Amino acid sequence: MKFDETKSGDDERSFRETNLDLIAGLQSLDERKYRDSFDAFCRNYWKPVYAYVRAAWAKQNEEAKDLTQAFFLSLAEGDALRRFEPERGSLRKYLRVLLRSFIGHHEVHVGRIKRGGAAKTVSLDAGPLELEDLGPGSGASDPEVLYERTWRSTIVNNALRELQRRCSRDGRLVAYQIFTEFSLTPEGVRPTYRDLATRYRLQEQNVKNHLLQMRDELRREVRQELRRLAAHDGEAEDEWSLLFGE
Repeated sequence: MKFDETKSGDDERSFRETNLDLIAGLQSLDERKYRDSFDAFCRNYWKPVYAYVRAAWAKQNEEAKDLTQAFFLSLAEGDALRRFEPERGSLRKYLRVLLRSFIGHHEVHVGRIKRGGAAKTVSLDAGPLELEDLGPGSGASDPEVLYERTWRSTIVNNALRELQRRCSRDGRLVAYQIFTEFSLTPEGVRPTYRDLATRYRLQEQNVKNHLLQMRDELRREVRQELRRLAAHDGEAEDEWSLLFGE
């Protein structure tokens, strides 16, 4: 999906959470703040980590899940996150550096997980088919490329979930459904404007208007996701350009 630059007053709204809040929590001595922040950190980063592990070490699903758990366990018990310095780069890039060095030190953590000596650190909340889609067989074998692609997908999916939540809250689910049926369907089987107009008993122009509005709102949600996981607006803009080529 191509994202275009669109100006809107909504861009000035307060963000749901900032990466500085997340980082502050990860570096906090308050156990509750740390746990809440670490849980949020895991939810946002486990898929790129899993994808990297599978591609870098040619692991099948179960082994890759063990390694992913082991990696996050090492972060939970170590001080790498406390040593992160936002002014030196993004958390996403820092995490990738940590992954590269993890291979030489992973055995003890994997062994503890297999022996049941440590609780699972992160919930790998995805079905088997989705996990397979994160593997190198899904079109990329370079772990760096797969990591970046999975991160991009995570950002877009988070934005889509937030857009769906807002549309449901505001009574605009039809607009969201039209958008997903058209924009997220492969071109060969994508419904036409006329198909959607007939299905939802609308004028074709209304269908076009819904699509334009949803695309605009999704772009803003993606930007908000990037800002939420960036230390400052400049980093968010850099991430936008890097991940979406604009």
